[in-house]
Amino acid sequence: MSITNMGQKQFTQTRPDNSISLDISSVTNLQIGYQAESIFLKASQDEQLVIKEYINGLSGTEYYAKIAANRFKTTIRYGRREEVNQNTFVEVFLPVSWHGQLQLSSLYGDVSTEEDWSLDRLEIQANEGSVSLKSVEAPRIRIVTAVSPVLLERAVGFVDIHTVSGTICAKSIHGGAKLATSDAPIFASFEALNNIIECTTLNGVTSLILPKTTGIKVDGVSKRGQIRSEIEGLEIRIKPGNVSCISGILGEKPYQNVKLSSINGDIILK
Repeated sequence: MSITNMGQKQFTQTRPDNSISLDISSVTNLQIGYQAESIFLKASQDEQLVIKEYINGLSGTEYYAKIAANRFKTTIRYGRREEVNQNTFVEVFLPVSWHGQLQLSSLYGDVSTEEDWSLDRLEIQANEGSVSLKSVEAPRIRIVTAVSPVLLERAVGFVDIHTVSGTICAKSIHGGAKLATSDAPIFASFEALNNIIECTTLNGVTSLILPKTTGIKVDGVSKRGQIRSEIEGLEIRIKPGNVSCISGILGEKPYQNVKLSSINGDIILK
């Protein structure tokens, strides 16, 4: 078995060093956190949560994940580590029928899934790793990374993504979003809106596709970048200091606010 993910890491270990199986049918809050291990979220074959740890041959209970659980909340954290090893990973097999609040975190590893998920809430933190998700439906989806990209194929709900220097790419959002990064671009396509859009960058390009059938109020500014729009009805103005602004109201009530802000980056609307 060889697993390659968005961050271009390759994992060749074929047998897990440890496996965990838990009944989470009554759990409403599940938290799973690791150090350098990348996390692959997959669909379980039954109603059990199964975690397989591929941790470079480490054996002994001190190296295996620690579990703290009660009836409603389960927390799983990595065991002892002598060094940071980014060639390690874990497979998390989650029952598709489970719809609670899921929190995943890895200090140095990536987080990815190729499954479709419906949850009460999803939170992912990958400090130095990337995040790659296929399809998520949840009232709130929050993703935080530092230096690596976030790829979201499809989301239904309010999407909150924050990076420092990682590219944000959201191909299909149904809901609303708050997208923020410092030194990387934002690419997002909105199929439907029922909430606000807020996009903030310092130096990256912001490129958005907005739905044509939703009433929206647009208010955007780029202090030293350019603004371009393919949407009729929006006005682009240049204010003193060569500051570019865009504004306008499209469609009919109820209006959803679209707020865009950049220092040096361009803003592109389609």
